[in-house]
Amino acid sequence: MNKRVVITGIGTVNPLGHSAQESWEAVKAGRSGIERITHFNPEGLNSQIAGVVKDFDPLAHYSDEDRKAAKKQDRFVHFASKATREALAQSGLDIKSAPFRTGICLGTGIGGVQVHQQNGANLAARGFRGVSPMYIPASIGNMAAGFVSMEHGIMGPNLATQTACATANHAMAMGYLMIQAGMADAIVAGGTEASVTEMAVAGFANLRALSSKYNDTPHRASRPYDKGRDGFVIAEGAGVLVLEEYEHARKRGAVILGELLSVGMSGDAYDLVVPHPEGIGALASMEMALEYAGITADQIDYINAHGTSTPLGDVAESKAIYKLLKGNEERVHVGSTKSLHGHLLGATAGLEAILTLMAMNDNLVPANSNIDEFDTDVALKPETINQKPIEKDIQIALSNSFGFGGHNSTIVLRKV
Repeated sequence: MNKRVVITGIGTVNPLGHSAQESWEAVKAGRSGIERITHFNPEGLNSQIAGVVKDFDPLAHYSDEDRKAAKKQDRFVHFASKATREALAQSGLDIKSAPFRTGICLGTGIGGVQVHQQNGANLAARGFRGVSPMYIPASIGNMAAGFVSMEHGIMGPNLATQTACATANHAMAMGYLMIQAGMADAIVAGGTEASVTEMAVAGFANLRALSSKYNDTPHRASRPYDKGRDGFVIAEGAGVLVLEEYEHARKRGAVILGELLSVGMSGDAYDLVVPHPEGIGALASMEMALEYAGITADQIDYINAHGTSTPLGDVAESKAIYKLLKGNEERVHVGSTKSLHGHLLGATAGLEAILTLMAMNDNLVPANSNIDEFDTDVALKPETINQKPIEKDIQIALSNSFGFGGHNSTIVLRKV
């Protein structure tokens, strides 16, 4: 018999707040976390806005024992550490009693961008001796999982995923599969990203992937499904969830926040940065998730879409969702919270899974912000993509994330 996988803890730091509850309150209030970039001078870039984690002291949450080592780490590790501490505190999981039965799968889309940037500049200015001996340990993408495991004594399976924007969903998928296989009783899973740096923003901006029309009104820049959308808004942060085998959680009296019912994955095999225009890979990912969940599309109440606010991506995903629903949109609502927090790249699926759980437990479908003129190329009905919060009993929800390289991922969450 398949093991059930439930969620017993959530934690996040992102442009909306430094905790899951603070972030959810911002979503309910329709409060945007997107602002003009101020920690470096963005003049000369066509996109000068981002979702930045504000008022964050990267070392404040560490113990005295861990702080010295933490000083050598990139910001993406600090975000992961802070989010994990919140998730584990809520879960109450006793790791020390059975350290090999708790694992971790914590990914990042890019990794230590600031460290890459600093050491590249040092190499150019000072030659080989300018490269720090900590350059590799501070920048590689698996270091968040490694460092967090050392903080908490997590000695079970220790993995990191790196599939661009699908990273955190794939981390949860791996955690789900490892628990079902009996390799662990609990997995700390999610994603982290700290890519609002000169080099990363310039890279995406020069690719013409970022919004550039709303530099004077940053809070209006991320506008999934609106006719005037012109690219995504880059953001940063982390989203971490504690996944746990149901009987293990029940026996220790844990508060269960929801069930990770199933996962789905696929590849577009189409283009490095452009999704398949008909969304066939996205559809396959959602269909796999439903098949393994043992449910049908007419049982879905809410879909937290990938919805990045790019001209092509929103339309392609909407076509996939339309085909999944077979035109039957009466009971489902679709939306993208990226209209408020932007796109956290490898961390975005972690944050969106958390917000979807909060929506389920609060019986509230978040509003889609910044839709001035609904894009008629979007395959879904305007009323399906609600522009105001809707009170609703959400029993089953999907959360999609798709990444450069054609990586598609879907998770199915169920209210418990």
